[in-house]
Amino acid sequence: MASDSEESDLSGDENFDDIGNFDLVNVNNDEQRRLERQFRAIVGDSSDSESDFEGFEPEDAYRAPTFDTWTKNENPRNLTDFSERTGPTRVLDGSNSALDFFKLFYTDELMKFIVEMTNLNARRKRESDPQNNKGAWSDATLEELRAFYGLLFLMEVMSYDRDEMYWSNNAKHWLVGSKFGEIMTRDRFIQIRRYLHFSDDNEASNHRNDKLFKVRRILDSLRNSFQSEYAPHKDISVDEAMIPFKGRLGMKQYMKDKPVKFGIKMWVAADADTAYCHNFEVYVGKNTENINKNLGMVSQVVISLTKHLEMKGHVIYTDNFYTSPTLADFLYSRQTYLCGTIRVNRKGYPKELVRTAAQARRMARGDSDWLMCGPLLASYWKDNRIVYYLSSYHQPSEANLTTTRRNKDGSETTLSITPTVKGYATNMGGVDRLDQMSRVNKSKKSMRWYRKIEMKLRDIALYNAYVIEGTVIDHTPTHKRKRDLLSFRLDLAHQLIGSYRQERRAFKRPRMQESDEMRLDEKSHWPQATGSTNTVCVVCNKKHNVYKGSHPGCSVAENPCKRTKTTLKCQKCDVPLCCNSRSTCFEDYHTKVYYWQ
Repeated sequence: MASDSEESDLSGDENFDDIGNFDLVNVNNDEQRRLERQFRAIVGDSSDSESDFEGFEPEDAYRAPTFDTWTKNENPRNLTDFSERTGPTRVLDGSNSALDFFKLFYTDELMKFIVEMTNLNARRKRESDPQNNKGAWSDATLEELRAFYGLLFLMEVMSYDRDEMYWSNNAKHWLVGSKFGEIMTRDRFIQIRRYLHFSDDNEASNHRNDKLFKVRRILDSLRNSFQSEYAPHKDISVDEAMIPFKGRLGMKQYMKDKPVKFGIKMWVAADADTAYCHNFEVYVGKNTENINKNLGMVSQVVISLTKHLEMKGHVIYTDNFYTSPTLADFLYSRQTYLCGTIRVNRKGYPKELVRTAAQARRMARGDSDWLMCGPLLASYWKDNRIVYYLSSYHQPSEANLTTTRRNKDGSETTLSITPTVKGYATNMGGVDRLDQMSRVNKSKKSMRWYRKIEMKLRDIALYNAYVIEGTVIDHTPTHKRKRDLLSFRLDLAHQLIGSYRQERRAFKRPRMQESDEMRLDEKSHWPQATGSTNTVCVVCNKKHNVYKGSHPGCSVAENPCKRTKTTLKCQKCDVPLCCNSRSTCFEDYHTKVYYWQ
């Protein structure tokens, strides 16, 4: 029988060969389960053939220890050294273009699927509601969709409040405009954008429980590509990213601490070194049916995002929304380690380490303390306020580890820090950096929420392609301009467009009629009262109808060419016309063949 002191020294990290020195009857349940997991890791467990990781208990069978013994002893850990190959998983060289890297994610197969769904959506809408879907339509092609995406990327660089301004040829505003019209007409661009779709809506009845059915194919395809095309570095950060959306939507979230406060929330796991998006999940609402009560929903988010990274020695960095002793213990059993800030009311966190507000005020900046329970290290560090940490990877302290803080007078103060603080500050910002690089324009409103999700994923795919390019060519060459994300975006946009130019139909001008000869003869055209207050100017009406015909789906309120009522008409032509200092309708009607242009 082992003594009480020997039992209290058992941390669960010793090799199982020494277990003969102990009587398992007197070992508490938490330590016994830890020893059993260690034994199965060594000898294997053939009976658990259905487990994702043979030799380890599945998530449903996991039971969290009580974490009731925290001491000042520096407990040994059995850490797995990270030795995985990082970077692209396929052989690439400097001859690859920006389009080649982007097509690792937006593959030809995925683009053909989008073309197919877009054409299918156009046909169904035009058949079911022809009144609101006027105008000629021809099926989109793969080359045309690529050019459309190229223009979308350029729109992120050249930002106008109205999309029509990209095609502007207004002589008064001659500085506004672009060469978009040489690639694709404005009306064709608006048509493709209107019918752009990513699913077959007739199959929605078979997926009633899938709230993301409209973008499911995009989500699954990009997630698999993100994971298969790039192996991340040792440090991984997990955090939320927001997709701006203010419309009516059940999954819409409000996060007061984010730059984008209203929108669709995504859970993201990103490489801390490069901010490469390795995994993501769109949050659709709380699902209580699939939550493991032993782990909790938030812990399961981290476990799900990093499932394929287990057994490799990765270190996961999280903020206080995710971090808990239970999550750290579970990941440690899968040879994955956790580091993050933590809320002091988390179950299992040592209360003896928590300081009151009065105690915190008496502490100096740079003060710290720690306690350990098995492999878990709980600590705090005082900056302007006390921040609490939990780590299953870092050591309690390290000599000559400092940071600097700038004072109000401009001077600098050197503070001592712990390895946990340094690791967290260095590696936690991966998701935030990714979110900055793939930001979605909030000013461009859209009623279709799934378009916003695809827009965000498209920008993430662009950034991931840029990261992979950076492993092949040097983005910071000597004595040359840095190849930044903007340069990559411009190259990709032009390569997507390539040699595509929309075929133009010859414009046939209408022949002049006898009535046109009379109205243009410049003889005896005088304004006269109509005797009515309910007549509409023929010039304003013609301009209104022409704009409506060239902008399918445009409402009366959105039409800039308003139908104007007038009390005057031309005495000779007998047509109502505006005749005042604010309008040129009377003059245009009698001097221009095509007075509506």
